[in-house]
Amino acid sequence: MSQLPGSSTSSSQAVSLSPSQRKLKQLGFLFAGAGFMAASVAVTRRAVLRRQLESYPRFYSSNRASLHIDSGERSVMAVQALGLATLNVVSFGIMLTGGLSYSFDLCSMGELRERTQATLRRPGNFSPEDEKEMEKMMGSILEKLGMQTPEEVQKGSETGETASKK
Repeated sequence: MSQLPGSSTSSSQAVSLSPSQRKLKQLGFLFAGAGFMAASVAVTRRAVLRRQLESYPRFYSSNRASLHIDSGERSVMAVQALGLATLNVVSFGIMLTGGLSYSFDLCSMGELRERTQATLRRPGNFSPEDEKEMEKMMGSILEKLGMQTPEEVQKGSETGETASKK
């Protein structure tokens, strides 16, 4: 099986990067997210201040008349608010991803994939005795609550009875 030129394994990429290069790459993503977050906060603040200034009555106008906003303008304001909120959430997500990659020492999706697969393939550290003790404890809790245990549900489905009691 041949690899594409751009698809190198992350283990070979991890070997080629020095520790300082890895930290710089991770911090670059964090600082890019922080910069994007600062820009989105500035854009949001500017939009809110502009809306507040628009809500003030003009100097020579009556302050008794309320500001009339039609439904079309309300829809536009709602779409703008949704866009600004989405921008803020995405920028926070980018910053969070950069911070997590720095704290977990990850430089690529390949590294994340490898670590996840290694963790999932690791054998569990529980004993069958502990499992049986947990089943007994959960069975007693279910009996106290008046619910059926999984064994009763299986027996009922094999004999044709309904699983729920009334």
